[in-house]
Amino acid sequence: MRIQDGCLERVENADIIDGVFVIPDRVQEIPDWAFQKCRSPRKIVFSARVSYSAGFYWPFAHCRQLERIEVDERNPVFCAEDGILFDRDKTNLFCCPMKWSGSRCRIPDTVTLIDHCAFQSCSALTEIMIPPAVRFIGDWAFDGCAGLRQIQLPVGLDRLGDCAFRNCTSLSEVVVPEGVKFIGMEAFKGCGSLERISLPNTVQWMGQDAFVGCTSLGQDSRSAIEPIQAKMEEFYV
Repeated sequence: MRIQDGCLERVENADIIDGVFVIPDRVQEIPDWAFQKCRSPRKIVFSARVSYSAGFYWPFAHCRQLERIEVDERNPVFCAEDGILFDRDKTNLFCCPMKWSGSRCRIPDTVTLIDHCAFQSCSALTEIMIPPAVRFIGDWAFDGCAGLRQIQLPVGLDRLGDCAFRNCTSLSEVVVPEGVKFIGMEAFKGCGSLERISLPNTVQWMGQDAFVGCTSLGQDSRSAIEPIQAKMEEFYV
C-alpha cells in the first residue's frame, strides 16, 4: 500500500486480509486507479478518521468483487447502510458496490444527491426507489445496470448526468418528471428495451447521443425527442 500526502495511491494484494481492506485513518483521497493492481476485496472498511479533500468520484471502479462497504461509527464524514456508502448525514449517496447482493434498493428519504457512478455496473439490481428529495443524478450513476427494470424518477429532480442510465438494457419505460432541465450526453444510450419515454416541457438541454441505440422506442416517444435533438444539433454546429 502506498499513501502520499493523504492520497491512497496504490493498494496491493498483500493489503487484502481474508477479502477485507481497511482504509487507514490518514487517507483523505482515493483516486480512481488506486485498486488497479488489486481488484479482489469483497469488503472495504473506512476507519474512524478517513476523510476526503478532493471530489469523490468512483474510487472503487476496479473492485469488481466488492460486496459491501462498512464505516467505523466514529467517522465524522462517512457512514454506511446495508453495505452502501453515504456521507454522514445521508444526503449524498456515494457508492453501491458492484457485487451488492440486493435486487431492490430503497434509497433513504434524506438523500438529495446520487453521486457520479454511484450504482455503476450493479448488475443484480432490478428495481430502485428514489426519494422525492433527490435533485441530482450524477454522471454514470446507473451506467451498466443491465438488470434494472423499474425506476421512478422523483418529482423534484433537476438534472440527469452524462451516461446516467447508459446500457440499462432491461429498462422498458421512463417518465422524466416536470422540472428536469438537463439530460446529459448519452444519458440513455444503449437502452435497447426502452419502448417509451415521457419528457416534460421543462427540458432545456439534451446532450449528444442521449438516446442512441434505443431501438425499441415507439413513434410517440421519438416525436417528443426529435424537436429537442434538432435544437441541440444547431447548438453543436
